[in-house]
Amino acid sequence: MENGWLEKSLPHYEAGRWAEAALALEHSLIDEPGNAAAAAYRLGNVRGEQGRDSDALACFERSLALDPSNAKTWNNLGAVRQRLGSLDEARTAYRTAIDRDPELFEPYLNLGRLGEVVGDLAGAASYLSAGLSRHPGHPMLVHLLSAATGENTAHAPRDHIVAYFDGFAPAFDRHLENGLAYRVPARLAQMVSPSLRPPCRVLDLGCGTGLMGAAVADPGVELVGIDLSPRMLELAERRGVYSRLILGDATEELGRAASGSFNAVLAADVFIYIGDLTELFRGVARVLAPGGTFCFSIEDLSEGSYRLQSNGRYAHALAHVRELAAGTGFAERSARAVDLRGDKSGYARGHLLRLERR
Repeated sequence: MENGWLEKSLPHYEAGRWAEAALALEHSLIDEPGNAAAAAYRLGNVRGEQGRDSDALACFERSLALDPSNAKTWNNLGAVRQRLGSLDEARTAYRTAIDRDPELFEPYLNLGRLGEVVGDLAGAASYLSAGLSRHPGHPMLVHLLSAATGENTAHAPRDHIVAYFDGFAPAFDRHLENGLAYRVPARLAQMVSPSLRPPCRVLDLGCGTGLMGAAVADPGVELVGIDLSPRMLELAERRGVYSRLILGDATEELGRAASGSFNAVLAADVFIYIGDLTELFRGVARVLAPGGTFCFSIEDLSEGSYRLQSNGRYAHALAHVRELAAGTGFAERSARAVDLRGDKSGYARGHLLRLERR
């Protein structure tokens, strides 16, 4: 007799209540043999969200043993195999997903990303182009194809940022802090905190889940956060450190804020999604009070101005950023070379800068 456990798992699953969803799905696997393929697939997704990739792998393999035609299961099997370091097996799973359903978007994207990881940019471009033939104009595919082919765009498409971070939001903090040894917010906080004399207003650009805000939170600091991703803002709100959260584009929202209305503007790993920083720097200069602080991180570029890298992130030349800062009314107060985060080659190198509005 079916007990409805699969159906009961759905509201927990959609709300990100992973423990409750897992419990219902485990009951489904025991009591509802007719739902076993679907329950194992969904439980694999839950285990992935919980960071239990070995368990996720077992769930997806169980689901495919029962229903080898499910393209989404093949794609998600590929993703967990990739996270576990089995790249050839991941590629095979993604390709099988396309064979099962050529219209499914995710395996084209995943094969493009995997090609970049292993240094096969031509292969990455091929899969991304194939995906665009099925999904014309899709912003994530467009952006990563530009990166794979060396096109230097001015910024990542807005819809790409929203889709990427909405999907990434539940695992974002765990991935950065544990998987990538990410410490940029804490380091920026060390640089900026001496200049945050309460009471003061601080604007957190690209605030994400609120890691930067939490690092500088203080009873005398009024924090305002801006981000494009609704799901990231939901998580930021849960931290309880922001007086206001704004859904929007950083440059556009800077244009709407009152002149001289902030004492500090922060941007932790935001400029890796923006190439041309000219308008943003002008906006920051306008909203900062005289003597206000602008503190941010950049990923290093050895020469030129900015470059869209093959991994889809932007790098900026320190000399270019310094020139831009001087031309928009800032004086440099400190600069620090750092390892920003782990990546495939070890660590991404960058700089933290603290500027002062003249």
